[in-house]
Amino acid sequence: MLSTLFPRRPAVLDTATWTPDGTTVVQRYRGAVGEREGAIVLVYTADGGQGTSFFATACLGCTYRAASSRSSRLTEKEAADLANTHAAGCRALDRGIPAAPDDDQAAKIVRTRLWGMRSHRTTSPHYVYLSNFHADRVDLQRPADFIKKTMLQLAKAEPDFLTARPHDSGTGTQFLVLPHPPRN
Repeated sequence: MLSTLFPRRPAVLDTATWTPDGTTVVQRYRGAVGEREGAIVLVYTADGGQGTSFFATACLGCTYRAASSRSSRLTEKEAADLANTHAAGCRALDRGIPAAPDDDQAAKIVRTRLWGMRSHRTTSPHYVYLSNFHADRVDLQRPADFIKKTMLQLAKAEPDFLTARPHDSGTGTQFLVLPHPPRN
């Protein structure tokens, strides 16, 4: 009877051990702001849909995100170097675990990433891989299935923007962002 009067609070998650849904955190770095502990910078990977592990970094104190260098996706060492450098220079305090967006907000994050892949300069479609969403994973807090489902819905609702077709290998679905239509 006392348990109904005083319900237990859910355990408060600690940013030092938190792992965003859909990711595997492989390293954590903590910055320092004077004598105080600063924000945690995560090095993580997620299902990239290509059978190869790519990595990303995200600061839980500021908006810093990195998932690729100028020429390629990040290896674990490259991501760790970026995270360590950022942690050493970031002056943000730990803001705690970011609030998970609702499904509509998460779908907007996916659509925004796809829209950023759309080109004005070429008439060729752009192949989409799950690894394209690595920088967004901390903000999305969703597994790969959510991203795929959202892309399927977009392909159905906006076929002039995103198409879905069976993968050439015969398993899975391949997504392509279509270029902007030519201007007349």
